Amino acid sequence: MPELQGEVVLTPVLGSFQDATLRVRVLDVTEADAPAGTLAELTLPALSYDGNAERRVPFSLPSPAWDPRRTVIVTAHLDRSGSGAVEAGDALTTSAEPASQKRLTLALTPVTGG
Repeated sequence: MPELQGEVVLTPVLGSFQDATLRVRVLDVTEADAPAGTLAELTLPALSYDGNAERRVPFSLPSPAWDPRRTVIVTAHLDRSGSGAVEAGDALTTSAEPASQKRLTLALTPVTGG
């Protein structure tokens, strides 16, 4: 099975952290009024970052086959607490990156608010 490869970019705007979990997902978002379906997922536990220079975290996960008429994207969630829920202090991708790209670079934006 072909692989989907890329990297998640950690930047100083995220601040330092220890023992976070990084999840990269391939999602089918074709249906506007339905939950996204997870086609593939990679979990990288115990990720730490000193908050200084930019760091790139490579990922590789199976590229699932899907109907080309479907809308399939790749997202990332930096989960600082490990809860699995999106919370203030976490970071997410804020743009939809098509899974059809050869190599992906996913930028994270901090989640603010409560």
